[in-house]
This record gives sequence, structure tokens and C-alpha cells, in this order.
Amino acid sequence: MQVFGPTLTAMHWHKHKVSAKHFNEYKKLGKRMAVAVALGGDPVYAYSATAPLPENVDEYMLAGFLRKKKVELVKCITQPEVEVPADADFIIEGYVDPNDEMIWEGPFGDHTGYYSLPDWYPRFHITAITHKKDPVYPATIVGIPPQEDAWLGKATERIFLAPIKMTMVPEIIDMDMPVEGVFHNLVIVKIRKDFAGQGQKVMNAMWGAGQMMFNKILVLADEQIKIQDYEALAKYVFKNLNPATDIYFSQGPMDVLDHSCSKLGFGGKMCIDGTMKFEEEREEGCKPQAVSFKLDAEFFKNRFPEIDKVNTSLVKKEIPCLIISVEKNRKGHIRQLHEQICELQEMEGIKMILYVEHTVDANDLPTALWRFCNNLDPKRDHMLCEVKVVEKAEGTVKEVNKPQISNFKLFARMGFDGTRKTKEFDDFHRDWPNIIVADDATIRAVDEKWNDLGIGKFIPSPSLKFKKQMYGEEAVVGPLSP
Repeated sequence: MQVFGPTLTAMHWHKHKVSAKHFNEYKKLGKRMAVAVALGGDPVYAYSATAPLPENVDEYMLAGFLRKKKVELVKCITQPEVEVPADADFIIEGYVDPNDEMIWEGPFGDHTGYYSLPDWYPRFHITAITHKKDPVYPATIVGIPPQEDAWLGKATERIFLAPIKMTMVPEIIDMDMPVEGVFHNLVIVKIRKDFAGQGQKVMNAMWGAGQMMFNKILVLADEQIKIQDYEALAKYVFKNLNPATDIYFSQGPMDVLDHSCSKLGFGGKMCIDGTMKFEEEREEGCKPQAVSFKLDAEFFKNRFPEIDKVNTSLVKKEIPCLIISVEKNRKGHIRQLHEQICELQEMEGIKMILYVEHTVDANDLPTALWRFCNNLDPKRDHMLCEVKVVEKAEGTVKEVNKPQISNFKLFARMGFDGTRKTKEFDDFHRDWPNIIVADDATIRAVDEKWNDLGIGKFIPSPSLKFKKQMYGEEAVVGPLSP
């Protein structure tokens, strides 16, 4: 809630969330909406407020369940129709008037590791602020993952696995949300697969389930693999993956914090079905290739001067995927580059290429994946190349414009453009936010507290990688790039 005056803030509720739905009902009635903001108290309140509960389930019920005792509620002083936790540190009481003009709020540093874009939100008129004796003002530091909010996401992953399994998708065995996916960008689901098309059934069920509708990339595996072992998972998924037939694209509601969508809160999604395929799911004519292990960064950089770095480490682990850092300089650049790379005979066996900005170190895998997931709209930014290869006695030779030849194999390579989008090169007309980089005082304060918190092995601030990068997307002088 951005402060605009002694008794005025904005009320930052997103269009898809329950508070905004309540406000819309008050708007229909032409009535003021009483609102109270509770800060502090039992830490479980803050978690329960973030939990992806069904709309008819009260967050206080979850809070009471998790802390094993009921939440004592008391009426507000100036807004008595609203009840708040009696042990909260601060209560900010007030109202939102649907007849008010909206106010332009933001940008904010957010859990995605980027600044969220500003938007129009209702005005919140404050009528009282109360607090208990010696109150503690709760706050969290957001930024490049992992930050402390990542563990809130992990709690949700564990707590809500059973309800999802019991009520919506009974074939789910396990679920994992890597911290690089900042909750909604990347979700991995393990299912018990019994019939053809079951992956698509799970995909549709997940995208229709509450806040899972914001999911951008869904990866499916089956009971043969442990999904928390990311290297083994990647090998398994790519072994089962035909890029031409096993990657599904859709579009729908997206988190309003997603800056890569061409439209606010609406964009593309994809599901990568890495489950073992039944006979009915296999496409005739598409055959797997053995992966070439001859690729190195210099091979690409010598042929394409716009390429800055190439991560071939996954290929060396028998995962047929490349990550390439590219400096774009024209419209359609990444698509053209992908087509040229796919035509190289040395690309034998490669199924997927992830393209990131030249300012991203492709060899820093966690950072590259975080940047890639944030900057991708899968439906808009995917590029499928299909290459025909003719079988000959002396070996395989690429076919060139010979449609009459039928003794060929078809190989598919999928590319994804995870670079920064601009109006000049991509016809992208929204602002593109900058990365959140913590200042020295914040980094020092977190470092000094670490050993006292008992939270495990020390993790250096992720901001340190970006402290010296003062250009383009990594500018630390403001929240938005021009």
C-alpha cells in the first residue's frame, strides 16, 4: 500500500483476488467498503493470507488449524463491521469508496525479483491506526530468489498437495515449485499415469484450480522419477519428450506481476509432458536422435557474433538442451537465429534451446532459469523447427527441398525466446521493469542476522551478482527501463 498522505494510501489488490471481488460487489451496491489491515501478531496470519484457499474457506480457519488454537477476533473501533485478530501488532482501519477515482500506484519491488509495474488501484481512506504496547512492524525483503518468501511458497507446496490430490487431481503423487520459478512461473507435477492423454487431463485440471490458473510453465513427470532431483528429472523428461507433439500451449489469466505478457494479467502458458508415452501418444515419423557431445561455446560464437555465451553443460549430462546468451539487434532476430542454428548438422539430438539476454550468464544456471521464466510468454515466444533427414547407406544427410523423397526421419527442435522484449525489436508496448538489487546496508543487515536465525547454511545475497552491472536491464538507478 503506497502512502500518499497522512490518511490516504492505495489499496493494492489484484483483479483476480477475492478482495477485489468483494470490492466489485460493494461497487454494484454503491456502498463504501469497510477495510482493516492487520500487521503482525502470530506469524501464521501472514502465511494464511497468502494461502491459495477456495473462496468459501475462511483464512482464519486455516490459521487456527495451523497454530492448533482458534484466532481471537475483536471488532474494529471506527469500522465495527470488520473483525481483526486481537493479538495483531498494528491495525489500520478505514474504507474504500467505489465512487472515488482510482489512484496510480507503484512500481514496487516484488517477489518475482523484478519491480512490478504501476497500475490503477482504489484509494484507502484511513480512519484509525491502533497498536499494542511495544509493537513490532513486520516486513520482508523481496528480490532476486531465493529470498525468505521462497520458503512461504515451499510451505504452500507441501500443505496444499494433499487437498489438490483429494479434491481435484487424484493422480497427483507429488509437486515441486523451484525457487527460480517464483511460485507461479514454474511448477513440476508427478502423476500416476494409467492411460493415454492423462497428462493433458492433469494440465487442464491444474490450470483451472484457484491460483494455479497463474501458472506459466507446467512440467509433468510420472512415478518413475523423483522430481526434486532436477538433473535426473531433466534426463527423464527429455528422454520422453517429442518437442513437436508433447509441448502444449494455451493462454489465459496470468499474475498481474508478470511483466512478459503483452497484456496485463493475460498471456500464454505451456505444459511440457515428460511422462512415459503410451502407444496412442506416439507420433509416427518423429524419431529420437542420439545427442552430439561435440558442441562447445566457441563453435557457436565463431559462427554467430551476436552470441555471447553458451551453456553446454546440460548436453554433457545427456540432457539435450542448450542455453544461449544473445545480443539482439533487429526484429525477428531470435527466430532467425534459431532457424539457422537448427540447420547445423552438429545440432544432432538437441531438442530444446533457451535464449536469454546477452547480459545474462548462460552458464549460471539458477540465474539464467530465473531470468528465462520471468521473461517468457510461451505461446508468443516459442519457435519450432522441424528438420527432415534422409536415410542413406553411408549415413544420414539433411534433405534440401526434396518433398518427393519419403525415406526420411523428422526431428523437431523447440526454441524459446526468454530475452527482454522491446518495442523496437519485438513490438512490445509495455514497460519492462528492472531487477531488484539490494543496497549494501540491506545485504549487511541480513548477513549479520543469519547465524542467529538457525535457518541453515549461509547463502550470499543474490544481489551481489548484479551490483556491478549498471546498464540495460540491470540498472539499479530506477524501477523501469525506458
